[in-house]
Amino acid sequence: MHEVMWAEAVWREVVSEMARRPERRLRGLRVVVGQWSGAESESLEFALGLLVAESEWPDAEILIRAEPLAMRCGACSREFEPQELQLACPSCGSAETDVVRGRELRLESLEVE
Repeated sequence: MHEVMWAEAVWREVVSEMARRPERRLRGLRVVVGQWSGAESESLEFALGLLVAESEWPDAEILIRAEPLAMRCGACSREFEPQELQLACPSCGSAETDVVRGRELRLESLEVE
């Protein structure tokens, strides 16, 4: 289960950020999970929940935002969200495409008070 490893990495970042704000309280954290990140959102949320529950901020809310896959065509420069793994450009049919969004798994923001 890679989600545990990813949750621990995200949590290390949270703890590092909160160490810079010792007088503040963590209310929530937002994590972006790309469609092609390889992470399963529910498992990641569960693993993060365990870390939050055992922290000094056990009431912090975890929000996971799914990032859909987006591609850009190298031939015509159109950006598009592929459907059903149809990775060719819907405008010109070129297979010369690159992923521009959807692979990330990152801490997006913290809510502190």
